[in-house]
Amino acid sequence: MHYKAVLWLALFSQPAFSFVHISQLKPRLPVSPQNPTLTFVWNGDAPELTEKGEVLDGNFADSSDQDLMAALLTTAMNTWTNVPTAYIILILDQNNAAHIDEHDETFSIVVESQESEAVAAAALPSFITTDPDPSDTENNTHIIHDCDISVSSSSVSAKSLLRTLVHELGHCLGLGHPHSSYRSIMSYSTLDESASLALDDKAGVSFLYPEPGQSEDVQYLTTCGVVGGGAGGAGLWLAVPLLVIGWRRFSKVSR
Repeated sequence: MHYKAVLWLALFSQPAFSFVHISQLKPRLPVSPQNPTLTFVWNGDAPELTEKGEVLDGNFADSSDQDLMAALLTTAMNTWTNVPTAYIILILDQNNAAHIDEHDETFSIVVESQESEAVAAAALPSFITTDPDPSDTENNTHIIHDCDISVSSSSVSAKSLLRTLVHELGHCLGLGHPHSSYRSIMSYSTLDESASLALDDKAGVSFLYPEPGQSEDVQYLTTCGVVGGGAGGAGLWLAVPLLVIGWRRFSKVSR
């Protein structure tokens, strides 16, 4: 009975927060389980990065800003790629000619000067086109046909930029701001300064890009997506399968 009580307490003490979409259209990237890879093209520039030793186990403490920037971008992309219940794969390429253009259907990351020094980076997901001669992809409002990320060239700490990059990539994936969640990396009201994903974030990317046959958990996750703030229980549903398994196991022990 002791184990059952602990499991019930864990179940009902979970905050019922949820991920949100960037739009009621629930747009997603032009990928599929058969073709899961999306490439971001970086222009090769980097802001002045400070406190380099505070990220990536200090391995880039004495590296150039460009080398550390490449590592930060790769790490940020891997953070989303490594969600086991999502099939999306984000990779980084470099091309000095990369630029911001919402119509070229190229996902670019450009380091450039910003008017506001308070903005470290901004993602620009495009799924409603203004192109006078749109492609078939642009005509589909459920597909994010372009998402460029503009990174400020102003000085910034490496740790802060890494978190910002993960956040902005989340927008490119199709996720919005869950203002009711204090754990999600997509929330402005987060209390966490790390660049790791919360259950809400993992639920969101798994909703949009569910790994076929990976886990029955994905079926639970797809019931939790909402538009706008509010409680949808994504974190709760992620915990349910594990708690059920634990309940059965400890029930046998307590008999």
